[in-house]
Amino acid sequence: MKYSEAVDYLDGKVVLGVKPSLDRIAAACRLMGDPQNEFDSIQITGTNGKTSVSHMIAGILRACGFRAGLFTSPHLETVRERISISGKLITVNQFAETLTDIQPAIEKAESELSEKLTYFELVTAMAYHFFRRERIDVAVLEVGMGGRWDSTNVVDSEVAVITNVGLDHVNELGRTREKIAVEKAGIINEGAVVITAESTREILMILAERCQEVGAELKVFGRDFRLDFHVPYRVAGEPPAQYLSIRGLEAHDFKDIKLPLLGKHQAVNASCAVAACQAYTEPRSRTDPEAYRKALEASTIPGRLDILSEHPLIVADGAHNVLGVDRLAAALTSEFDFERLVIVVSILEDKDARGMLKVLGAIADELIVTENRSARSISAQKLADFCRMDRIEHRLEPDFARALALGRKLAGRDGMVCVTGSLFTVSEARIFFRHQKASREMRQDR
Repeated sequence: MKYSEAVDYLDGKVVLGVKPSLDRIAAACRLMGDPQNEFDSIQITGTNGKTSVSHMIAGILRACGFRAGLFTSPHLETVRERISISGKLITVNQFAETLTDIQPAIEKAESELSEKLTYFELVTAMAYHFFRRERIDVAVLEVGMGGRWDSTNVVDSEVAVITNVGLDHVNELGRTREKIAVEKAGIINEGAVVITAESTREILMILAERCQEVGAELKVFGRDFRLDFHVPYRVAGEPPAQYLSIRGLEAHDFKDIKLPLLGKHQAVNASCAVAACQAYTEPRSRTDPEAYRKALEASTIPGRLDILSEHPLIVADGAHNVLGVDRLAAALTSEFDFERLVIVVSILEDKDARGMLKVLGAIADELIVTENRSARSISAQKLADFCRMDRIEHRLEPDFARALALGRKLAGRDGMVCVTGSLFTVSEARIFFRHQKASREMRQDR
């Protein structure tokens, strides 16, 4: 099977809707020889921050000398982004070989159950097989949605991270934070250490009850680990960053970290990553504060306040729910200097678009509603209707490229443009600016 054929095979698994069950992935893994049982695992779920925390954990473990696999979702530009080892994406050939290897087991599982695996389940199975073949020590697994029925949840993870619990995917997970918390708590296994930055008493009680049921240990940000020091770092001509020190588990200090990620929420994410890694490395006597610091200082998280261009400064952020845009708004207003802020936004149809637009409209000098290429993108006209309903000043431009051009013009040289609303929107912006850069370079070479 060639890589293009593998991608086509996967694309044929894309179906609308969610089928909550572990039966399909469990059957596939059984027929594959249960590869997920041949390495350690750490699971990460949460309404926001789980991708960032997953990347940071994998980086820290790699710096401490572990061969760490990383599984994340969704991808921005290539499906290969979802599977990596030691910071390197699975190659085109490895991807095709992996799917070819497991295809008989997948098709046999589908035949036994008279049911097709989903796209996410199949990519998860590929990750398990690839990680086993490459003999990793530990897999860092980002949950796709929820936790209890997620296809990552066939592992017996000894560390679980629940970053926070907000309202998202309400049709699938429940319409209250409490119901969603129960779903996310499903990743907590017997004897695990659970790391969370959730602060709501009612949600913490749900997590604590699950921990008591299975004999797990709950570690809470602000109580068991915390930020000791945090300040934004801005020097003209240097990339923006923030300085922080973290008081980890058992009062272990991780000092003087220059984190190249913006927003206090990323400092909290870094604290969760440190605590999660401690829970894994300390029983193995492999906690090295200097390795932790170096890993965090090298952190790169695709789609999180990516700087795509300057003059005007253009950033892209994948905030895709109300909690996410709240945190984005705080970062934009506290950690950037600009004369005018223009926000270009496109949102998917299963999100609280009105809630997100209210937050973004409150901080934007200009708000441009547009569309991305996803079949689930809300039409720009519908976003404009939401804005009118809530008396939010806005501009309507359905064409994404034109919306970006309009944003640059309105921002002016000393302004700022933020492209947000969905990781699909971020992906489109990254591709747009990469093509622009390539075109400029071609013209200069002539």
